[in-house]
Amino acid sequence: MSKKSNKKLAALPPLGLLLILLLINYYKGSTPDRPSADAPGPEPMREVAAPSAWEPRGEIIRGDTSLLELPRLSGGNHNYFITHRASGEVNYSLEYDTERRHARWVCFRFDPRTSPTAEIGRTNAWAWDPDLPARYSTETWFRGSGYSRGHLVASGDRQYSVEANEQTFYYSNMSPQLQSHNAGIWARLEQRVQKWGRKGSMHDVLYVAKGGTIADGQIEPERIKGMMVIPRYYWMALLLEREGQYHSIAFLTEHREYERSEHIRDLALSVNALEQFTGLDFFYHLPDEIEEAVEAEDPQARLARQLWWSH
Repeated sequence: MSKKSNKKLAALPPLGLLLILLLINYYKGSTPDRPSADAPGPEPMREVAAPSAWEPRGEIIRGDTSLLELPRLSGGNHNYFITHRASGEVNYSLEYDTERRHARWVCFRFDPRTSPTAEIGRTNAWAWDPDLPARYSTETWFRGSGYSRGHLVASGDRQYSVEANEQTFYYSNMSPQLQSHNAGIWARLEQRVQKWGRKGSMHDVLYVAKGGTIADGQIEPERIKGMMVIPRYYWMALLLEREGQYHSIAFLTEHREYERSEHIRDLALSVNALEQFTGLDFFYHLPDEIEEAVEAEDPQARLARQLWWSH
């Protein structure tokens, strides 16, 4: 009750105040739905948590949502989150948008179990992703489109077993790329990341997220078969872990041919800047204070040059 109301009551004569209090008690006591002293009380209200970051509303979850390399999931029943496993290890994960017939991102890690290079090579085991309904298959869509089947998780990224390499040839992992980009700047970036990933003295684990942009405003006007989007940009986000310390770097390319003289170092940007550009949230499982500091690292600063470009 407000202070203003209290002053009004104080001004009433004692009898008037007594009558008001009696009326209030009468109506309280006669409220129909007020339980008796012996009746069990209503079940206390339980707070219903909003969908968590790893269980977004409606998304079909077929993967491990605890992985540090994951970007935040998008939600919606047109999105599938999948983790592929090979040889008993997590091979890679992806979020696939069935409305746009394209992965929103893929992610994986180089660690002592998955980074060794065996003599696997390319298995060329082209197939539709068994964890996605066959009705979404794009197996025949690239032929005659003018675009190559551009790996997101590269064949060269997963060389630790035959099965691991075979899974990189799922069509859910393919993006329609201009061959000049796919075999040019994108291949150069992939080779650099593979070199870092397999250099054990550089890190304990290297976490990698990759993708082509599929958001409105970041795709070409035309779509393959009227459905599959064509990204205007391709990107990578990397998180290095060594002895409990973290560092990051990101890359962004336009979907075009680059001159051989263009250095991939000039394509580097902070993970924060890449997040702002793509609208994605990378490495969100890190504690907030660590994530904020690590993702703000300037890739052109002296520490970054020593960390990334001296190898």
